[in-house]
Amino acid sequence: MWLVLCPSNDEAALWAYEGLKARQIAPLELVSAEELACSLRWEHRVSADGASVAITLADRRTINSGAVRGIVNRLSYIPQEHLAMASPADREYAAQELMAFYMSWLYAMPQPVLNRPTAQGLSGAWRHISEWVWLAGKAGLPTLPYRQSGFDEIDEGHLRGGFVSAETPVNTVIVIDGHVVGESPPPDIAASCKRLAGLAGAGLLGIQLVAGPESSWTFAGATPLPDLRLGGEALLDVMAAALQGGGR
Repeated sequence: MWLVLCPSNDEAALWAYEGLKARQIAPLELVSAEELACSLRWEHRVSADGASVAITLADRRTINSGAVRGIVNRLSYIPQEHLAMASPADREYAAQELMAFYMSWLYAMPQPVLNRPTAQGLSGAWRHISEWVWLAGKAGLPTLPYRQSGFDEIDEGHLRGGFVSAETPVNTVIVIDGHVVGESPPPDIAASCKRLAGLAGAGLLGIQLVAGPESSWTFAGATPLPDLRLGGEALLDVMAAALQGGGR
């Protein structure tokens, strides 16, 4: 089986799920973050020989890591409504333990996983804009000067960090499994975008670029959870091929 894991309101993930079904990826299961939080049974075993995962959802569907052939991972948070009746101290402790548990079982799932969890996020690393700028420069992307003080307010939602105006039009490039989809940047920029995804350890990465001096494409931000719809049908084609590449 293949899985799409996402919050129930993730319209981009729902779009990708329908697109993958149309490409005959089957059996394909859509599992929301809310459904995972209300699972009836979890079994996660870790040993020197490897790790395994078995989950029984409330609707009696089962997820067994031994049968999983690929995952689109869009999980960004763990619903905590079921912890509401716990005391504040217990609720905070339980939330931390759940996060550690989710990271462990997600990491134990067989490849390919777009994207695997890291210590910085359930679906890939959420980095500070200063780190993204550093990685982008290392990858060869043009970057604007970045300055920050203790008084700066940083828009980490779009990772523009105050050095690109929120009103500035951006082009979004999505790198998935080593392919560039979405906007069509110049070849050197596309190659640098691929390098950035590699440096970030992301199988799927959204990269924001703006028209800079002399119409060059300049780095403006990155996210492991881009709007997949910006990649269009080409993204779905690459995604389907990447997921099937892990078939057994």
